Amino acid sequence: MSAAVSSNAGPSYQPFQCTVCERRFTRHENLKRHAALHTRSEDSACFTCDSCPTTFSRRDLLRRHMKKKHPGEEEPRSSVARTRPRGGRPRSDEEVRSPTTSLIGQERRLQSSTGTADFDVDIGDWEMALPDAAHLSSSMPNDTDIEQHPLAGQGASNERSSYTEHPVDDAVGFAQSLLSESSVLGGQVTATLSSRAGRDFLSSIPSGLSPKDLPYLQEDWLPSATQVARGIALYFAYVSHFFPFIHRPTFDASQAASHLILSMLCIAYQYGEDPDCDDREGSGAALSLHCFHRARILVASNEEGAEDAKQKLVMVQAYLLLEVHAMLYLCGQDSSYGLKIHPKMVGLARSGGLMQPMQTKPTATKDLDSLWREFIKAESHKRTLLAVHQLDALWYQILSMPRLLSHLEIKHDLPCPEACWTSSSAAEWAHRQLVTNQSVPTIRYSEAVRHFLSPNPDAESLPQFDPYGAINITPFLLSSVREVSGWSTMTGRLSLERFEPLKSSLDALEPYVRPRPNEDVGTHAVSVEATWEMAMIELQSWSPSHTGGIVETSLDAALATATYLSMSCGSLFDPASAKAMGPHLDWFLLYLERSITPDCEPPWVSVYAFKAFLIVWQLVRANSSGAMQAVGVDDGDVGKALVWARKVFARRSSRQLGKLFMTSLTSLEEMAG
Repeated sequence: MSAAVSSNAGPSYQPFQCTVCERRFTRHENLKRHAALHTRSEDSACFTCDSCPTTFSRRDLLRRHMKKKHPGEEEPRSSVARTRPRGGRPRSDEEVRSPTTSLIGQERRLQSSTGTADFDVDIGDWEMALPDAAHLSSSMPNDTDIEQHPLAGQGASNERSSYTEHPVDDAVGFAQSLLSESSVLGGQVTATLSSRAGRDFLSSIPSGLSPKDLPYLQEDWLPSATQVARGIALYFAYVSHFFPFIHRPTFDASQAASHLILSMLCIAYQYGEDPDCDDREGSGAALSLHCFHRARILVASNEEGAEDAKQKLVMVQAYLLLEVHAMLYLCGQDSSYGLKIHPKMVGLARSGGLMQPMQTKPTATKDLDSLWREFIKAESHKRTLLAVHQLDALWYQILSMPRLLSHLEIKHDLPCPEACWTSSSAAEWAHRQLVTNQSVPTIRYSEAVRHFLSPNPDAESLPQFDPYGAINITPFLLSSVREVSGWSTMTGRLSLERFEPLKSSLDALEPYVRPRPNEDVGTHAVSVEATWEMAMIELQSWSPSHTGGIVETSLDAALATATYLSMSCGSLFDPASAKAMGPHLDWFLLYLERSITPDCEPPWVSVYAFKAFLIVWQLVRANSSGAMQAVGVDDGDVGKALVWARKVFARRSSRQLGKLFMTSLTSLEEMAG
């Protein structure tokens, strides 16, 4: 965005607002620093003022506050707060320790300019949902009527040999035990639960769940063997290349933790129907939702049991898949779950040692097969952390949510070449290792970032590396541009001093993004190119919602805001910026035109494509020369531009995100009409 866009902003303008406490800041990095207070780890103490709701991370800050704001009053006796939110009940010790306490305990809605996202749960919400428990309990089948999942039938021995200490039977017992906490009479939960009985029941429910999970707490359902087999096949066909941290050739569903399997299936069945329902239309979406809620319950019940590094690794993987499903597939109010577990996932990645390379002992292995499997474990460990980093950067880019993970924490090499990762046998892997190690030495992530940020980075001085590494480097470089182009308190303008050096770093990354002639593009090609192309566009055109301090809480709100601003702000681009963006906008137009069946498209790629179209739409309305010439739309032909957009985005309308695109296009048409 041009610096002139903010010329009307005064020196005291504070565009960045915290979504939790609504405090405003002049610079985005100050908002990030403040947001860390709402996502502190469970071990961090929270010092709270007894005279007002203000909290502090250090006692000395609390003392300074008392002297300045409440002179003469006594310092609070307790160092750990039981704070009383404005107009609410006191928070318990558990809520104070929770990194999402301000989202759960304060019973508030995060407001954006276009929509809201409810953050569950409060005990009152649960009590309102309890009357339904009578019907749900009375209709629950007997144990003999329930079709047991093959994983459950294998008993504790197989399950305990996997990533979690808790077998599936224990998880079923956990859900059933919740019913025994309430008043049960004649096989039914009494509809007139006393307040105390209801609260005793609710106290047994793990944090992070919501009233939506109540029907699923009272069952011991798990997917059938057929559903698992179909779902795993769908996952590796359509999903695994988004976040390639599960190794298909060595993955054994019978040995995997149940919460990980369910997390995989909830996304997988967005791409296929339920085989147990004869592939009836819509049955896949219903099964997906069922798996999602059951996974939430099992993850919540296994949180405390994840003690060693292996268990924490799988818990992070399950968290990540559930977050992706909530934010990018369910969208809307379900996004609140993704926002709540995101800090948990990042914190667990730190405590689980994911920031450091996995310690392996190749000399202790007995044969080539065991050496291969040790390599896969270490690579999966690395790729899981990179996936967390990628998702953290994605919310910053799309929703303007403050990042929780620094690139400096990543101590890993970039991912191994895709050919080594996808090898189907130890012999194939060994051969590819011998070939690639001679020409492709390992590169530390931090070294690669440092190289691209150096003055005049040389594209030929680094060897070609796996495209998945470029997916992680590109968002970091783009976020760096955003960090240094904050609002200036003196001028009220955007600070763009380091724009050119950072643009040079992204230019230097291009050879690692675009496939070379006669080169196998691999499974990441579209995602890598789309991420880089969007970064090049945003170098020239900042989102008005980002620079205006609008921090969205869902893709629904983000798309609605972007759609509204594309109509209300007019064309924001000078001819030079429009010309610089032209080739990158054309890339998205041609991609949308050619992707007839975008089933394997990563969901954020379609978000990037829609954001690119909104920019093109503004250029068409401004009668900019050649804005949509690449796809045959004449200059200034707004009607034909909308017809074309409806055609290409209708191909994505089978899922919720596509429906959001179509709704936004309808809004554009109405506002333009």
